[in-house]
Amino acid sequence: MGCVASAPESSVNQGYNEQDPFLSSQKANDLIEQQLMMNYKKEKNQIKLLLLGTGESGKSTVLKQLQVLHHGGFSHQERMQYTQVIWVDAIQSMKILIVQARRLRIELQCDDPIKHPELFKHKKIVLASKALDMIDANKAGGSDFINEYVLKYSERSEKKRTINSTGKIQSYIDSDEDDELSNNAKHDTDDEKQNNNAYMSSKIGGSTMDQESYQQQRTTLARSIKFLWENDIGIQQCFSRSNEFQLEGSAEYYFENIMNFSRIDYLATDMDILKGRVKTSGITETNFHINNREFKVLDAGGQRSERRKWIHCFEGITCVLFVVAVSEYDQNLFEDEKVNRMHESLLLFDKLCNSQWFANTPFIIFFNKIDKFQEKVGRSPIRKYFPEYKGPSNDVDQGLKYFESLFASINRSNRPIYMHRTCATDTQSMKFILNAVTDLIIQQNLKKSGLF
Repeated sequence: MGCVASAPESSVNQGYNEQDPFLSSQKANDLIEQQLMMNYKKEKNQIKLLLLGTGESGKSTVLKQLQVLHHGGFSHQERMQYTQVIWVDAIQSMKILIVQARRLRIELQCDDPIKHPELFKHKKIVLASKALDMIDANKAGGSDFINEYVLKYSERSEKKRTINSTGKIQSYIDSDEDDELSNNAKHDTDDEKQNNNAYMSSKIGGSTMDQESYQQQRTTLARSIKFLWENDIGIQQCFSRSNEFQLEGSAEYYFENIMNFSRIDYLATDMDILKGRVKTSGITETNFHINNREFKVLDAGGQRSERRKWIHCFEGITCVLFVVAVSEYDQNLFEDEKVNRMHESLLLFDKLCNSQWFANTPFIIFFNKIDKFQEKVGRSPIRKYFPEYKGPSNDVDQGLKYFESLFASINRSNRPIYMHRTCATDTQSMKFILNAVTDLIIQQNLKKSGLF
């Protein structure tokens, strides 16, 4: 029989003493490194898509379509929010048309109580209405909604925008002068927010009327909006010139469906939400599972005040999807009414596409709102805003090719730029385009990983 020598237990485990501070620290470090490696692998396998573009280009609508196609659609809370927001925007949009018609010296039939007493009566109802008194501001988004409402519709904000309009095109990199302007604007905005929050506290819960009276009031207002839209020639003439002032892009859709939005029991449909607009503040992240791949889509607010935040999400991006509202070639910015929206979009794309941040990142451009582009290109000549355009004034395809060539010429890198013509509110066409785009992104990601 063999003999086995034994050693005291303390000497066997001497090198593995769990109480040893060095070993405890090493174990903790190993766990941290293991977690970091797991996170790295997850990040490497995750596809990060960054949505960028100027304000109102349609970035958030693209994200909404992804929600419809890959995320089960919209929640009950989102539907309630858009129902409230659209109703307010519809009321204010009709008021804007009445006011702007006078500024543009367009004769309104509703201004003549003798020849058009019925139209005159409906105009008075619209102008006397107080939109915020006819919604539940809490459901519409609370204080954030009130702040955005004041920014969009208050006379004080409009005057301030006019005064601060410089005519200077900006990207996401601002000068010291712009910083000073932005800081001054921030102080003004903070003061306004305090006033708005105080107002908000008195508005939570909606109208104090009984349901029947409240519904009757909304129905009466909706009928007046509908009557003015359908019967006043001057309102239609003003609407045809809405590129000369700030008006909700979906105002026509709101007016045509105004009776639905007036119902207190109405809940926004998918199309309503796609047409509606709630401003994107900061950077939102949404996760999708598409073709057995995990996508993280980052949607960054496009207005100038939001672009400073962009740089925080530039790292580790798989693909940039830049959205251009091609129909807005004849419109000026909300933030600066002396700057053409397409000019600003071109400069912004230049800064992004040729940035060191995205030296190896593929770019996809969505030339969005082609439905509106088709409607207006015949009556609003491209050459008026882009004198170097040589194509026929009413040729949709030549016009789109021209803008595509402008963006393509900006690319000073060797990588390709993928372009698509889109109508982000059209679910069927967007389904086809988004499927093609996600397949492309997956292939690009596999090539980058050396697996394709």
